[in-house]
Amino acid sequence: MAGRIRSKTSPNSSSRKSISETSTVKFESLNKRAASNQAVRHISGHCLCGAVEIEIDFPAFWAWHDHSAASRRAHGAAYATYIGCWRKHVRNVKGQRIIARFEDVQTESTRSFCSRCGAPLLYKRKGSPHIVNIPRALFTCRTGREPRYHVAIEELQDWTYTGSQLVPLKGYPGIVRERPKSRRRPRHIDVEFAGRRVPPARNRIVGEGIFVPKI
Repeated sequence: MAGRIRSKTSPNSSSRKSISETSTVKFESLNKRAASNQAVRHISGHCLCGAVEIEIDFPAFWAWHDHSAASRRAHGAAYATYIGCWRKHVRNVKGQRIIARFEDVQTESTRSFCSRCGAPLLYKRKGSPHIVNIPRALFTCRTGREPRYHVAIEELQDWTYTGSQLVPLKGYPGIVRERPKSRRRPRHIDVEFAGRRVPPARNRIVGEGIFVPKI
């Protein structure tokens, strides 16, 4: 009767195998992280004339709308939309020499502009020295952050477009307009006459002896 031969595997060899597999997985994950760090995506934006180019690491840290009076005047618009980036992730690729700076003592901030075309470039605040704010409009591509935050919303101007319905302007292709706001005054009901029948205005005037011609 032939006997069965069983292979004996020592517990030490199985444990060594599991350790080697675990180390291999960890090594592969580290390689993937290193590769991802080396393949950081960069996006760039530029001013109106194209003389200044700014590059940031994608994605930006956050994005926001600034309704403050200082940003409104600096941009000449109802409000300014910025993307905030870590200072170490922002680089001036081109046009460093033609960048002009303005220090606002009142708001303790520094704003940079292109001295050739006047486009706003950088906005730094003393309270956030590690963050650089860049106008979102300088970038034609995605920045990785949607502007969902509003700063100084209490300073929102009443002439700012807030998404109301627009209609085409007749005779001017490509131009749309907002519908005029209703200027009707609210009707106030006099409590004294509530529940009583008030005669028409014409009858009251005739009753007072004023002649009203029939039309």
